[in-house]
Amino acid sequence: MSLQAPRSALILLLALGACNQIPGAAVPEGPAEVVAGDGSCGAEAYQAYVGQRIDALNDVALPDDKRVLFPTTPATMDFVPGRLNIAVDKSDTISKIYCG
Repeated sequence: MSLQAPRSALILLLALGACNQIPGAAVPEGPAEVVAGDGSCGAEAYQAYVGQRIDALNDVALPDDKRVLFPTTPATMDFVPGRLNIAVDKSDTISKIYCG
């Protein structure tokens, strides 16, 4: 009996491992980063919401290309200059708004 996993099962495990999120590691540190040129997501326009509860954005028109990242939200690590990211902490408070 062989202890080797079939190749497809190994590929699946590697793919699932890449999706795993380490708590607290999904949100980059530092100020919101805005890419110059046409790729800017406009994060600077939403900085006044940092420190407020996520409910503050209920009636705000946000761009279509956005994502809200809660502490347990899985997120890809790809950088999309025009995507607005809204990071929310455990107490549902917006901790950071940035492009990427």
